[in-house]
Amino acid sequence: MKTLTMLLTLLVAIGVGAQSKYTTFGPDSNNPEGGSWLNITAINDSGQVLGSWSTNGEAFVVSPGDVWTKNIIKTAPGLLSMNNAATIVGEAAHTDSPFYKPWGQPAEQSRYCGDGTTVNAINTAGLVAGDCPINLNRGINGIYWSEGKIAFPHDPYPNEEVGAYAASLNNLNQIVGWWHNHSVPFSGFFYDSKSKQLNTTFNMPGAATTYPASINDNQEVVGNWFDQNGVEHGFYWNPTAGFSDIDVAGDTAMGLVGINNSSVILGWWQDDNTPMLVHYVTIVNGHSTASIHVPNSQAGSTVATAINNVGQVVGEYTTEEGVVRGFIYTPSK
Repeated sequence: MKTLTMLLTLLVAIGVGAQSKYTTFGPDSNNPEGGSWLNITAINDSGQVLGSWSTNGEAFVVSPGDVWTKNIIKTAPGLLSMNNAATIVGEAAHTDSPFYKPWGQPAEQSRYCGDGTTVNAINTAGLVAGDCPINLNRGINGIYWSEGKIAFPHDPYPNEEVGAYAASLNNLNQIVGWWHNHSVPFSGFFYDSKSKQLNTTFNMPGAATTYPASINDNQEVVGNWFDQNGVEHGFYWNPTAGFSDIDVAGDTAMGLVGINNSSVILGWWQDDNTPMLVHYVTIVNGHSTASIHVPNSQAGSTVATAINNVGQVVGEYTTEEGVVRGFIYTPSK
């Protein structure tokens, strides 16, 4: 097992690049779009940002130039995803069934593989992946993608329950996520649609549990793992080198959110102060390239949720007045 440990001094020294830019949006006294707390979930390579209002679940897209497309669809609490064509997928409110909504067209309701289906990810071709009930009566679940169901091993009756979560789908139609059954703790998986191979032991060596979070088109995977003491760490994997640990020297916990096609990783680390604060960073080759902190925000309130292939990062933060808003971080060139 390799270890990539970032130096804490780099995080302090790099800070925000001189030409890096923060663009903020959301409710305030002058710009009360939606009038409520918002959740930011995705940014595509055109710079369109996807989110929803927490109070009424209405999805919105903010396009470059502060152009808002509001009230796209009412969604249930959970993940919303969007591809480069601004096709949006998620779970519709009230029906608890997944929807598929091409830009400017009505939403298509579909259960894919029955009640309890969720749709978690969409790629450039518009193919989707999510969680799929195989046998609801016996608690057996798997995953699906646009071309079929994928089942996981289970124990004999009466211990048949299986849980699975499809976290990310790339443009090679490869899926990563995690699963567990009665005898197997949370374990990572890697599914390759071309070979039809499902690796159900895609785990960081020595980990108690493993949770892959994101796969890019170079087949690089990032995610999170917990050691035997319950401490969270990040991992990086590629087909040549295998698994590497990613941690910040002196952190109390570390987690990774995503990786883009330029191998830029978005992650977070927790310090050892009182109170402990979480800091978001971008990482290349095991070293921090930027610390993501919205100016004039409350300490520790910046939460980054997604990165695109341009290197832009989006998320939420809390103003000094206590208002939750969205942000776009554009790195210097």
